[in-house]
Amino acid sequence: MRISLFLTAMACGLTSDALAASQVIVHYPHTAAAAVVKDAERLLQLTTSPALAQRSWWPGTVIAEPLASAAAQQHYRQTLARLRGWAASEQGDRAAAVNAVIQQLSKVRVTGRQFTVLDPDWIRLHPEANRRLEGEYHLYTLRRPDTVTLMGAISNDGKTSWRPGGDTRDYLQGHTRLSGAEMNQAIVIAPDGATQTVPVAYWNHRHVEVMPGSTIFIGFSRPALPDELRDLNSQIVTILTQRVPD
Repeated sequence: MRISLFLTAMACGLTSDALAASQVIVHYPHTAAAAVVKDAERLLQLTTSPALAQRSWWPGTVIAEPLASAAAQQHYRQTLARLRGWAASEQGDRAAAVNAVIQQLSKVRVTGRQFTVLDPDWIRLHPEANRRLEGEYHLYTLRRPDTVTLMGAISNDGKTSWRPGGDTRDYLQGHTRLSGAEMNQAIVIAPDGATQTVPVAYWNHRHVEVMPGSTIFIGFSRPALPDELRDLNSQIVTILTQRVPD
């Protein structure tokens, strides 16, 4: 009996250790190559590993957890379905505007981003940020970007060159709003996933600079949105905060 209890305790201990162990699959930009970091107990150990040291731009690096990724992808599919339903009920310029946003989002890859600082220097200075790692994660690296991405109900969407000191409204110059677009404000999604609503009309303009790698999103105005889609802009913004860096 004592031996049996001892073996059971050992098995439980091994199971606990196995569950506590981490495995992080590190993805590099523009390549299918990946590295695996095993048994990193905390973030600092992961971010200083050879697979990552000096190999990513920390503000835009994304770490994701599988269950959260499944939820993010479900949200992504549901949002696209709602947009397609709206487009099917519209005609002319309004339908074209909604379809333009659908086309933009169709190119986005989403993941279950964990919103935590990954810069090892920050983690060293703030021990509470050195979070424990358990289970499997995917981490997406990137080079320091030199562009800003325009998305939403706006013409000529896509990447444009980042300008030091450039104001949010400066990036929108020369880009026509599509039918139903919000005219008075934009939403800026920073590389770390933080969002900020920025007034951009002539009467409420506030100077807000954007980081390289940011996304400037022009949503649909409240009068343009059907009653059942009042939360559509926020749903799209959630997708953009969870995008895999490219």
